[in-house]
Amino acid sequence: MKRAFTLIELLVVIAIIAILAAILFPVFAQAKTAAKGTASISNAKQLALGVLMYGGDADDVMPLAAIWNQPGDPVAFGDGTTVSPWTWLIQPYVKNGGIFQDATNSPTPQLAPSISMTVSQLFMPEYGYNYTYLSPIKADAQGNPYMTPVSQTAAGDPAGTVLLTSKWGYNESATGTTGFWSYGPQGPAFWTTVEVPDCGSAPDYCAASWGQNDGFVNSTTYEGVTTIAAGAETGGVSLHATDAAVVSFVDGHTKKLKPGALAAGTNWTPGIQASATKLNDVTKYLWDLQ
Repeated sequence: MKRAFTLIELLVVIAIIAILAAILFPVFAQAKTAAKGTASISNAKQLALGVLMYGGDADDVMPLAAIWNQPGDPVAFGDGTTVSPWTWLIQPYVKNGGIFQDATNSPTPQLAPSISMTVSQLFMPEYGYNYTYLSPIKADAQGNPYMTPVSQTAAGDPAGTVLLTSKWGYNESATGTTGFWSYGPQGPAFWTTVEVPDCGSAPDYCAASWGQNDGFVNSTTYEGVTTIAAGAETGGVSLHATDAAVVSFVDGHTKKLKPGALAAGTNWTPGIQASATKLNDVTKYLWDLQ
């Protein structure tokens, strides 16, 4: 006599499968997110090593945040201005445009038919440079800005000095290409950098502090970014890696940090006004050279 499943038995099996799926799908999603976070850490680590190798060939200095109007600059603007951001300067040491893309974020599109995908990735990276202290902006007697190189040995605590972090992506900027700006032709390319928590305490020029209503790019948020994850209140430092930033330090090590830990030494908290963010313990601050 042949046996077969009864309808009740089939329904029970289907119910068990549905329960298991409901349990496992979130686990799979978490595993996928964790894998992307690991990939992002790996990318940032490779970029940090690229910066260190650059210094080995450049008299032991950090790359400038950008170099303007030089032969070989990869991108030209409509007014004839050209630029090589820090990403382009270290590209010979990483040789892969994809490394500049944060696996936890949406990829950068090809910016124009005349610009290759690799240059698009280098020109609009998803990791930002701590230009405030590693490529400081000063001014000459006429008030014109210029950047000065910093020695790779200048940091008093290399393991506790931020080199670069994950940052907002091209698709997250409400201002789009109009956000491509700098302090004139000798300043950093701000779409490739991130801001320090307390701009006011910096000895040289910087653009904004962390917090709401920073006034950066004539916007109530950084670069027109409107979401917390993209860096609206953290100077463009993105928090796509499970509400944390991917951070590389001057000694080359890389890890994830929550924004509160990355703003250590300041009074920054979510929702604070940028004008109220202040440095209160320099011994804990992760952005300067002390």
